[in-house]
Amino acid sequence: MKNSIIDNIHNPEFLETAYRKDSAAFKQAFAEAYPSLKDEVLAKAWYERLNYTQSEISWGIKNEWKVVAILAAIVALFALLPNFIAVEQDVFYAKNIGFIVFPALMVYFVWKQQQPTKKLIVPLIISVLSAVYINLLPTLTHSDSVNQAFFHLPLFLWVIFGYTYIGGDVTATGKKINFLRFNGDLLVLNVLILIAGGIFTAITINLFEVLKVNIENIYLNYIMAAGLSIVPLYAAYLIQNNNHLVNKISPVIARIFTPLVTITLFIYLVAIFFKGTYPTANRDYLLLFNVLLIAVMALILFSLSEITKHTQQKSNQTNLWVLSVLAIIVNGIALSSILYRINDFGFSPNRLAVLGGDILILVNLLFVSFNLYEVIKGKIEVEKVESSIALFMPLYFVWTAFVTFVFPFLFHFR
Repeated sequence: MKNSIIDNIHNPEFLETAYRKDSAAFKQAFAEAYPSLKDEVLAKAWYERLNYTQSEISWGIKNEWKVVAILAAIVALFALLPNFIAVEQDVFYAKNIGFIVFPALMVYFVWKQQQPTKKLIVPLIISVLSAVYINLLPTLTHSDSVNQAFFHLPLFLWVIFGYTYIGGDVTATGKKINFLRFNGDLLVLNVLILIAGGIFTAITINLFEVLKVNIENIYLNYIMAAGLSIVPLYAAYLIQNNNHLVNKISPVIARIFTPLVTITLFIYLVAIFFKGTYPTANRDYLLLFNVLLIAVMALILFSLSEITKHTQQKSNQTNLWVLSVLAIIVNGIALSSILYRINDFGFSPNRLAVLGGDILILVNLLFVSFNLYEVIKGKIEVEKVESSIALFMPLYFVWTAFVTFVFPFLFHFR
């Protein structure tokens, strides 16, 4: 797209069409092309348009806060159900945490983006059927297959939410990348709100303790439960209307932690080699590996958005490639570890779930690493690396669906 922008800089119709087709990819390509176009009047206009930031807090379009408030009230009431019906809180939240978060976000983004209401039909039907299914599953304390279904269902719903966010346009890679970036911003803002809420909670409870009034149970079961449930919705609302507040934080965090994670992984691999300890037995350790690898891909994604803004572009690309290679080696250790456990103990729900996720992440990382190497060599543009990250979203969806809806029956609820 970079070359197309350069070739058509005097063609306003082409530029506008390309921007509307895939705004995220256009913005990335324009940033790469701008240094060679900065003397063009139209390029200057597009630069200002794409880099405009508002100077004050926005609360959205007319009546938006009312829509968010209604959705938040519904979400809070649903989250408080264990206080009014005969169900264990732990069981209820294990089964329904995904439904507390994602359906409201789906409705909000369909409304916010002015999508046709029919766009909600399929996602909501899937959500309702999933809710019926998961709540009809038996609550078996020692059933790994059922527990895996509980764990993977929110991931399944997250992909359904992503489908809604991009308006069902699954071929638009830029929109998928934009969705992944939105999730990084959402995570950052959620953490900030939760830190502030935690401080407020501690102060409030202790203030009443001074008066010998114990409000802890009521506060935790009602106020905090309702508050936690609506944090993702309000965070999304703030991001959509004040993207300038957080959209620069995630790349900065990635830029800080990328070298730290790279050094840590290198030292860890060296320690394994010299210590001669090859970890194979700890299931939680293997799960931690997969979490680490997903974090590495997030670091790569958010670092890419800043690469073209710095003069040390080549060194930053090389750093990311080194990180991806180290992550592949770590993934190889995790994969061989789980295969070792399967060889010794056979298949189980946990081992198969970790194995499937590990293979998907490994192949994804191989694509990312290869494309980063091609970027360093100057053969492809950075956006191709982003595409290789988004490419696997449908595969993750299929795997989470398989674990959620097939595992309990495949393993006979073991």
